[in-house]
Amino acid sequence: MLKNNRILRVLAAVMTVIMVACAFAGCSAVVQDPVVAKVGDVEILYSTFYNAFSTYAQYGIIDTSNSETAKDGRQMIMDMLVNSVVPVAEAHKLGMELTEEEANKAKENALSAANRYLSQYEDSEIEDETERRENAIKAFDAAYKANGYSFAAILADMEQQYVDEALGQKILNEHYSAIAEPTDEEIQARYDKELAADKEAYEKDPAQYNTDESYYSYYGNLKPLVAPAGLYYVKHILIKNAENADEDKKDRDYKALAQEVLDKVNAGEDFEALMKEYNEDPGMDSKPDGYIVGETFENVYDEAFQKAAAALKKEGDVSGLVEGTYGIHIIKRYKDVSTDVVPLEDVKDDIKNLIMSENKDEMYDQLMEQWKSELDVVTYDKRVQYVGVNQ
Repeated sequence: MLKNNRILRVLAAVMTVIMVACAFAGCSAVVQDPVVAKVGDVEILYSTFYNAFSTYAQYGIIDTSNSETAKDGRQMIMDMLVNSVVPVAEAHKLGMELTEEEANKAKENALSAANRYLSQYEDSEIEDETERRENAIKAFDAAYKANGYSFAAILADMEQQYVDEALGQKILNEHYSAIAEPTDEEIQARYDKELAADKEAYEKDPAQYNTDESYYSYYGNLKPLVAPAGLYYVKHILIKNAENADEDKKDRDYKALAQEVLDKVNAGEDFEALMKEYNEDPGMDSKPDGYIVGETFENVYDEAFQKAAAALKKEGDVSGLVEGTYGIHIIKRYKDVSTDVVPLEDVKDDIKNLIMSENKDEMYDQLMEQWKSELDVVTYDKRVQYVGVNQ
């Protein structure tokens, strides 16, 4: 179960986004909406708890298959919601407020988020912008009348959510501003530590490099500082089989098409150009250098793809037709992954930001512990005890 403060902090950080999405997706309105928790002068309502739990259950973050995991899920949501409002309650206690400019900015952000959802109800044939918006609001209100929602009510709730979030972040930022930036010596020591850890990890499991590199490409943070020997990039052209192809391509002879493409490759046509024309793997779009492959990789890619890619012995080698789970692959080996150590100068800012982020996490945990001990925090667990039952 996800219990630690860092994960709760991450989940709480996306709470506003989730609640907005839930509202515009038509999550169930609650006729009776009792308070399920109080943190200082801030109340958390049953509807907020229910919608959060339902959203996390929908995405598989909470397991509702049995009573124990559902109970764990309820505790996680309660902890997350309490943590999300503790800074707001502390700000209220201290009399801290947003400036008019800060409040207006928060409300503008709420309106922008609401408008993105409202655009789904716009009639593009209506030329006048004001009329188009008014028509979209009417369409939205009609669609969600049975759920007890209106666009105006949701926008008002969103504005309050965004204002509260901005106030909570303001008091946190005031404390974060006291954190000193790491020294060059601290940055060097952290670089040395990360480099040693990478070397040890990749020596044990070269495939871990691919995992870390993929994580970095999607989420940032700190790139791997060295790569193990023997890794290389491959690119492929995937022709999907009937089971995985788009609806308008299910009746084609995908094997004949794959053979046609392979013939063009073997005739010397440019592989990159053929990829642009024929490849049906959208994952390649985010991998400009290709997928990373190693001969010892296991359970990283589709088994047929992995085996064929590992059999390519030198740069420029091309496989034949490789039948896999998703269709037929034509795979080409590209350059080796460099084993050069990434110099400190290239990642100094990233390491600095990493240390600062960890210091903020530590301060956040300390502040939360302190504030919760000083605020009146009350949870009414019995009022949510059936959430997740037969979900």
